[in-house]
Amino acid sequence: MLLMMWPRMPTASVFDTIRRTDLSGKKRREQTFAYLNRSARRGYAVSRLLIETWLSRVPAPLQVDFCTRFRCGREADFTSALQELTLHELLMRQGCKLVFHPNVSGTTKLPDFRVEQPGKPDFILEACTSLAIWSGPKSNPRANRIRDFLNGLDFGGHLICIDELTAGSRDLPQRTLERHIANVIGRTAVGYTAESITIPPLVTADGWTIRLTAFPPMPDGTCSSIKMMEASDGPRNGPSYPLRSALEKKGGRYGDQLAMPYVIAVNSSETMLTFRDLEETLFGAGPEAGAMDGRTSRGFWGTTLTPNYRRVSAVMFTWNLWPATLLMGEVYACLFLNPWAEQPYEGALTNLPTFRSENGTLRKYSGMPLHTLLKLRPRDNAMWS
Repeated sequence: MLLMMWPRMPTASVFDTIRRTDLSGKKRREQTFAYLNRSARRGYAVSRLLIETWLSRVPAPLQVDFCTRFRCGREADFTSALQELTLHELLMRQGCKLVFHPNVSGTTKLPDFRVEQPGKPDFILEACTSLAIWSGPKSNPRANRIRDFLNGLDFGGHLICIDELTAGSRDLPQRTLERHIANVIGRTAVGYTAESITIPPLVTADGWTIRLTAFPPMPDGTCSSIKMMEASDGPRNGPSYPLRSALEKKGGRYGDQLAMPYVIAVNSSETMLTFRDLEETLFGAGPEAGAMDGRTSRGFWGTTLTPNYRRVSAVMFTWNLWPATLLMGEVYACLFLNPWAEQPYEGALTNLPTFRSENGTLRKYSGMPLHTLLKLRPRDNAMWS
């Protein structure tokens, strides 16, 4: 007899037990939990199962709190709950035991975890999230309603590119915008052979500015499967300052009370991070570091002459962390060790790609990608389309 082994489900459940038939995509204004909970696409069924399975390995008294944070409708709470669940799973897979919210002598503040590692000293792990995004279009509820509206329209197979979208103080009448685009395309499209159609800007007294370009179907009559795209809203300056701010909130949280290494795990919603951004976050930038235009910035850890936050032994970065990207193997993670740490860190997290300072030079040790350490087999992204 063939026995099917299903993962043990948690006492508390994040997602509703319902029949799902909705195959539509995620709307810009829609929260991540709401979309995951309604989507009938095969990839999101696997995403839901991943979260429920990982949650089942959390102590039962804490499962309800995780469920509440996943379901509350605030993106920051969903993201932080997913980050902590991922950290818990990652360290358990490395043979560690995690104690949630341990007491720390001399303070009433409770860290996220105390981690007991096999053969290595215990350490304190604190998680934080930066939702600041420096690339791509700026989010605004009124603007997102217009994006969702445009994405649901069909202008004869034309691809609509948003070149500029500045939201006004009131909702824009959607049908007015639709007629504005349709009239221009209708007048221009017949016999038109150029690569694009410039839609005259729509500017309103209450602050709306919308500039669009329409791209006709291919000469053979085929249409793009994408209805709408959006240009970047300007040059990307790098996310080092938002990341540094998130670190500074946690860096001195426990003062000198911790008697063991202290690691901060920072999860960023900025998907365009580079290792240079992370290095600048921790060590700063200046002409001597090859910074553009001679600009300087103060790093979280400072310099050899003026080191800061020496109680922070290491910083773990993750970005592009979502249920789907976890399963596709597209979440990026690495560890930076503080060269001036009062209590240096060594242990399970150094299985990730790790940066160490050796003789004044930052050296990268390859380590293993996050999905490998989580024992996840990368799935084809077609499952989510």
